[in-house]
Amino acid sequence: MAVSNKNIHADHRERLHRRFLENGFRGLAGHEALEYMLTFSIPRKDVNPLAHRLIDHFGDFCRVLEASEAELQEVEGVGPATARLLAMVMEASRYYQHTRSAAPRTFEKMEQIAEFVVPLFHGVRVEQVYALYFDDRNSLIKWGRLAEGGSNESAVSPRALAQRAVRLGATQVVLAHNHPGGLALPSQADLDFTASVGRVLYPLGIRLLDHIIVDSEGDYLSMEQTRRLPELGFGR
Repeated sequence: MAVSNKNIHADHRERLHRRFLENGFRGLAGHEALEYMLTFSIPRKDVNPLAHRLIDHFGDFCRVLEASEAELQEVEGVGPATARLLAMVMEASRYYQHTRSAAPRTFEKMEQIAEFVVPLFHGVRVEQVYALYFDDRNSLIKWGRLAEGGSNESAVSPRALAQRAVRLGATQVVLAHNHPGGLALPSQADLDFTASVGRVLYPLGIRLLDHIIVDSEGDYLSMEQTRRLPELGFGR
């Protein structure tokens, strides 16, 4: 008596599910972890070949999850729903990490600010720039992403940043951006951009507290702590 492919796939999925329940993703190889995730968007098809195609295309499990929806759909067999599911995993991970380090009402140390911004760049493969706006009691008023693709004046307008700080009633600003492909060391462009922001903020009575650079491993450099911030008369 022949056994249907449907039963074979169902049995295989059930085995994957049991292994996941016993040890989580730790008990699965990279392609198996992908295969298990794909069963939630492709419920009635053998997804093992697709899991292998994804690994072959991107290189490893981590890079699959770091890919954008558009990049994922370049792989044969990945439709919009599957691409959305896979891309959402990393976004959920970023949200989880950032929520765990939710901002206190008032920051007492620069290290607390660094701990707040580092999760924003978890798994991000493109350069992004954020600004955090504080009052004179070191309370965070607002924060948000300024640009994607670079930390320079062509990507971020220092004047627009300053205007927003004024509208918010901020007296202090912290910049943060990532180096997804390198070390957390400021380039000359980073230093020039930081100086230009400081020069625009200074006449308005707004202090540039720090510029934090984060690498792909989650290590960071504080320009304030390494004395790379421009000296504009506020004193430290």
